[in-house]
Amino acid sequence: MSAEATPADPASGNSGRTTDRLLGVLMVFAEAERATAAQVAEITGIPVSTVYRMLDRLSSAGFVQRVGTGPDYGAGPVAVRFAERYRNGALERTSIGPRLERLSHESGELAAFMVPVGTEALCVDAVEGARVLRCCYTRGAVRPLLRGATAEALLAHLPDSRREEVYAAYRLPSERVRALEAAHPLVRERGVAISESALDEGVWGASAPVLDGSGSLSGVVTVMAPAALTERRRPYYVRLVKEAARDLSGGTI
Repeated sequence: MSAEATPADPASGNSGRTTDRLLGVLMVFAEAERATAAQVAEITGIPVSTVYRMLDRLSSAGFVQRVGTGPDYGAGPVAVRFAERYRNGALERTSIGPRLERLSHESGELAAFMVPVGTEALCVDAVEGARVLRCCYTRGAVRPLLRGATAEALLAHLPDSRREEVYAAYRLPSERVRALEAAHPLVRERGVAISESALDEGVWGASAPVLDGSGSLSGVVTVMAPAALTERRRPYYVRLVKEAARDLSGGTI
């Protein structure tokens, strides 16, 4: 006698469908820096009212978040931590870690590798120098793309559309935007951005871009040092950070 087929559990089917839809919504943000609920609905084919409910659930869990006060959503803190873990795993398979170790050893200062994530800079890896530096850049830290050598170097090498998104997200006044844009050509020409006390009082920093094989921005290498103790060594630090960025450029990430 053949075994009787077990009826399908309707609740189980609904649960599976909901999970698939949630994953579909998340995949939108794997491809796009930001999107509105209407755009997510158009891409996924999910009714916009359902998309709003799913975005609320994902937002509560930290996977997505509102971008500024507008209608856009972007990656949330949990998604950023996932990205960090992925990048840390990739880091072990590249020359970034050893190159940061070398940069920190040669300079005696803190060396870090930063990448742009949405409207923020994420510290993928950092190596302490001989001096303990009170600095906001530690592994996994995120900071707005607004001030400091790291932000300047990243912004200067991002596409125009990405920079405009950053300016809009932080509601920068037009005067500030013009000042930032005016500085970018010089940063690109010199191959380095320099700042002092921009994020942390008494901290000097230099950041140089790391480009992939196609010439697109992958991230920046940064050296940070106490401003009062290292003024004479700054040209040396600039040379070191540019050499490190040049070594890491060309598809090593």
